[in-house]
Amino acid sequence: MKTEGSDMNIGTVIRKYRKEKQLTQEEVAGYLGVTAPAVNKWENGNSLPDISLLAPIARLLGISTDMLLSFREELTEEEMNEIIRTVSNRIKSGEDYGTVFSWAEKKMQEYPNCDRLAFQIAQMLDGYRYIYGNTEAEEYRGKIYGLYVRSLQSADGDVAQSAAVALFHMAVAEEDYEKAQEYLNRIPKRGFNQNQMQAILYHRQKKVEEAYRLYERILFTGFNDLNGALNGLLSLSIEEGKIDRAKSIVDKQKRMAEILEMGKYMEASPGLDLAIHLRDKEEILKILESVIYSIDDMDAFKNSELYSHMSFSNAGTKEIALMLKNALENDKKVEFVKADRKYQELLEKLCRFIEN
Repeated sequence: MKTEGSDMNIGTVIRKYRKEKQLTQEEVAGYLGVTAPAVNKWENGNSLPDISLLAPIARLLGISTDMLLSFREELTEEEMNEIIRTVSNRIKSGEDYGTVFSWAEKKMQEYPNCDRLAFQIAQMLDGYRYIYGNTEAEEYRGKIYGLYVRSLQSADGDVAQSAAVALFHMAVAEEDYEKAQEYLNRIPKRGFNQNQMQAILYHRQKKVEEAYRLYERILFTGFNDLNGALNGLLSLSIEEGKIDRAKSIVDKQKRMAEILEMGKYMEASPGLDLAIHLRDKEEILKILESVIYSIDDMDAFKNSELYSHMSFSNAGTKEIALMLKNALENDKKVEFVKADRKYQELLEKLCRFIEN
């Protein structure tokens, strides 16, 4: 039963899971009715177990035969990121969404037990489904949903929790609030800030770089959490006609973005929804001008001293610009502005930014 390139892998898998089960080579040999030297040879890659022993070995080790025979059970973080980058680059280059999806499916088939890869691919393809909003991409919603459901069952707690969050947002978007509540209930409620405690520990241990990095991450994610909460309060205030309260919230969002050095784009963008609700054409154009002229500086926070120990990816700016363009073109609430020459000039500038 020779499989090219798999000799060492089967032995490595046997050794790995034998040790996890806290079994000796002699105990494995006894269970399987072979000698301890035979097990030793498997683990060292000097020989392979008989094909009739594959299923018993897998059962003994608590794994599937697929896992036992896999060329690569796991990917390194770098390899996983490379696959995700490839998916992103192929879609951004204009390649057919379905073709890229099929390629990604084959990658997942190569690593059937890598739940993190499956989730990250689903998340990436789901994001582009929203960005491009075309009919072809929408046809893959069911498959993406299936990948999220699979990820929800993952033994990797982080993957399962992230999948629950993704499924929650998907259910809310489809107004299936009962299902959304079910997914929300799957997300652990944390009664303490573990990151804050870890940062304190790093500081006391004199692990200066780690402490800086974690405190900065707390600050950065804290901004996103607070901004999201303020957006929610803003929407509620607008819906209830509490315009003065809405204006106060917008002002707080702008000042918070400035204080936490998130860049001119984040300082400019609050207030657009309120201006649209009030049908304030002049204010809409003023905000859009500030937003579009600062869009190439959207990630200015990367250069802030506040976040100097953090690492950021280079992706995202053009995708957000594309989402803004699609939102402006498809939002019927801004129809009364679209005939304005200044609006058309701003939209053209946005299109040039996306194309360059």
